[in-house]
Amino acid sequence: MHDDDQIEEFMSELYDKFYPQVMEGLEQMRAGGVHAGIEALSRPLHTIKGVTGFLGGFETASTFTHKVESFLKKVQAGDVELDDSVSSAAITAVNMVFQVIEQIRDTGGGPQDEMDGVLERIRLLSEPRTVQEETGKDGVRLSAGSGGVIAAIAMPRVHLPEQCRVLRDVLDRQEAGVPLILDFSGVRSVGSGLWEMLEAYAGRFPIHVAGMCPYVRGTFHGWGYGVLFTEHEHAAAVAEEAASSGISSGTSPVGTGSGRLA
Repeated sequence: MHDDDQIEEFMSELYDKFYPQVMEGLEQMRAGGVHAGIEALSRPLHTIKGVTGFLGGFETASTFTHKVESFLKKVQAGDVELDDSVSSAAITAVNMVFQVIEQIRDTGGGPQDEMDGVLERIRLLSEPRTVQEETGKDGVRLSAGSGGVIAAIAMPRVHLPEQCRVLRDVLDRQEAGVPLILDFSGVRSVGSGLWEMLEAYAGRFPIHVAGMCPYVRGTFHGWGYGVLFTEHEHAAAVAEEAASSGISSGTSPVGTGSGRLA
């Protein structure tokens, strides 16, 4: 185990040297220069990976950084199709490198749930995608009952306007005052545009969210939407609770079926 002086020396170099370089690369990515940004990130991330692999106790950070670095190389090489969701995932993953290192320094272990969520997201984005996978076969699967409507989102990622439109069609048909339960159990990542769209409907009927994976839950709370929508672990339990509490109007607001792209 290395002594505190070596760790502090590394942390000082991390903040004074590598952090500004990484921030410069991320700014280039946010401005649309993704490939130039990745090029700027490559050297500091490679060094961080090497040093954390050498420092005792920081091996988890080295492994995580290696996986982030590999994802960026795939994007740069064109092996991963570049779009807004890929850029967002890359920026999130790079920022997480610093969070992992800081938490290991402070507590001796990394934020495992957040790390798993980020790694799962970049793993899914690295897989070959088809149009059907992007929109989902049905888009949104609906089931209506006495406790409200459960809308199971059948899209692994919800970032594109066409994907949000599928859910907007469901929202537009929802009866005022009848609870809507959004089941995110099949969703791996969402964009801020989805939550912004849902916010516009919050005054018309109760909106519950359920089944969120660690990454989706992290962005949900990070963007402050926990104050607008009620979170639950399972969608079916929400419907039962709504029915028993009598908050439903007792009518079937929409027929069961599927929301589809026009």
